[in-house]
Amino acid sequence: MNRKVTVVGGAGNVGATVARGIADKQLADVVVIDIADQKAAGVALDMLEACPISGSDSRVMGTGDYAESANSDIVVITSGVPRKPGMSRDDLLNVNYKIMQQVTEQVVKHSPNCILIVVSNPLDAMVFVAKQVTGFPRERVIGSAGVLDSARFRTYLAMAAGVSVEDVQAMVLGAHTDKDMVPIVSAAMIGNVPVAKFLSPEKLQEVVESTKKGGATLTGLIGTSAWQAPGAGTALMVEAIVRNQGRVVPCTVELHGEFGVKDAFAGVPVKLSARGAERIYEIELSAAEKEAFTKAVAANTELMNIARGFLG
Repeated sequence: MNRKVTVVGGAGNVGATVARGIADKQLADVVVIDIADQKAAGVALDMLEACPISGSDSRVMGTGDYAESANSDIVVITSGVPRKPGMSRDDLLNVNYKIMQQVTEQVVKHSPNCILIVVSNPLDAMVFVAKQVTGFPRERVIGSAGVLDSARFRTYLAMAAGVSVEDVQAMVLGAHTDKDMVPIVSAAMIGNVPVAKFLSPEKLQEVVESTKKGGATLTGLIGTSAWQAPGAGTALMVEAIVRNQGRVVPCTVELHGEFGVKDAFAGVPVKLSARGAERIYEIELSAAEKEAFTKAVAANTELMNIARGFLG
C-alpha cells in the first residue's frame, strides 16, 4: 500500500508546490485539503494530469473533507494568511493561531499516528501551537523553516563568492524571523574550505543581512510570500522521512536541554528519518552566534507565551 501525505492549505501557492514535489518524486499518494474545496479539487486534478508527464504513478486528490486524509503518514500544514508587504511574521500570530488550532484538531482526529510538518507563519509559534493541540511527542512535530533559510544563505554565499551553490555547505538556526534568524558563518564551507577564505568580513556581513531579509525581499517583489523555495524545502523534508534517509537539516523542534535550552522551540540541526526528528545535533557556535541564538530563543518564547494565552 502506498504511503499517504496530506497537505492542508494545498490549494495555496506553498501547499501546491509541496504537493507537486511529493507527487513528482512519487514519494506518496497526496491528499490536497483546503477550505476552498473546489479549488483543491482542481489543483489536485491538474497535478494528477501532470503525473504521466513526470513519470509518476502517485494518486492525487483534492477535497475540503478531512476524512479523506485518514491514516496519513505525514501531514503538512501550510494553512494561514500569507504575509503582506510591510507585515512581520509576528503580526501574523493573532490571525493564524486559531487556524492552526482548528487544523491540528482535525489532524489528530483522522491521523493520530502521523508526523506533522508545520509551514505556517509565524513558524516557531505555530509549531508550539501544533504540539500543544496534538499532544504528539517532539519527534513528530517539526517546523519547516531552516531548510528554506539555509537555502537562501547558500544562494547568497554562492553568488557573492562566484561558486556553484552545490559546493556551499551552510545553515541557518534560531528563529524564522527577519530579526532573529542566525546564519552560522563560523561553520559555513565552500568545497570544505571555510567561507572566510573566499569573502571578506564585510562581504560576509552583507550576505548575512541579505539572508535575514530574504523573505521580506521576495514579499516586496512578488506582493505575497514566496512559494517555490519554501515548497521545495518542505518536499525535501517529506522525502527524507518517507525514504528514511537520515538527512541532517535545520528544522524547528522543541528543545529538551540541547544548546542549553529547555521547553522552547528553535531551529537546530535535526536528523530526519522515518521516525521524524530522530535526533538533534549540537554544534559549536561563535560567541556572537551564541548570543544571537539566545536572543532568537527568547523571541520565540515570547511568542509562545502569547500563543499559550490564546490556547488557555
